[in-house]
Amino acid sequence: MPDALGGNAALYYLITAFLVAFDAPFPPVPSELFVLGSGPMVGAGHLNPVLAWVAAAGGCWLGDMGLYWVFRRGLTTWLERFRWGRWVHRNTVALMNRVGRETTYASLLGLRFVSGGRTASVAAAGLAGVTPGTFAALAGLGAGLWAAWMMLLGYLTQTLTGWPTWSAALLSMGLGALLGLALAAVLARSKRRTRT
Repeated sequence: MPDALGGNAALYYLITAFLVAFDAPFPPVPSELFVLGSGPMVGAGHLNPVLAWVAAAGGCWLGDMGLYWVFRRGLTTWLERFRWGRWVHRNTVALMNRVGRETTYASLLGLRFVSGGRTASVAAAGLAGVTPGTFAALAGLGAGLWAAWMMLLGYLTQTLTGWPTWSAALLSMGLGALLGLALAAVLARSKRRTRT
C-alpha cells in the first residue's frame, strides 16, 4: 500500500502538535480532526502510533501549560481586548463558581473530553491557584488520556466501518462530541446530587 502522506509523516506530527497546542486558548481550532485522523492512519501504517500519540499529547500539554500561566499570572488583560477573550474569562469564573474550587482537579481530567471544557478547566485551575507542579502532572495525565482516547476512537471507527480516513475522522468527531456531552451530563448530575 503506498504511503498516503508521501513521506510527510513528520510534518503531520508537527502540524498536529501545533494545532492541539493552539486549541487550548482558541477551542474553535479543529485539532481534533488531526488527532482523530491519526487513528485510521496508524491502522493503515501511514503513521507511527507512538509518535502520533506524543505529538497529540505533547501539543495538548504545552497548550495547557501556556494557558495555565496566562491565568495563573493574571495576564487576562489581553484577553479582555477581544470579545472571545471576554467570553472565556466570564465563563471561566462562572464555571468555578458553579462547580466549586474543590472539583478543579477532577475537572482537569474530565472536562477536556467535552468541547470547550479543556479551555475552561485549565483557565479555572490558573485562577484557582492550583500549584504549577500539581497542574503539570494533572495536565500531563489528562493530555495522555485524551490523546489515546481520540486516536483509539478514530482507529475503531475506521476499522469497524471500513470508511475512508476522512469520513471515519468526521464520524469519530461526532461520536466524541456525543460521548463528551454524555460525560458532562453525568458530571453535572452527580454535582447536583452532592449539593442536595
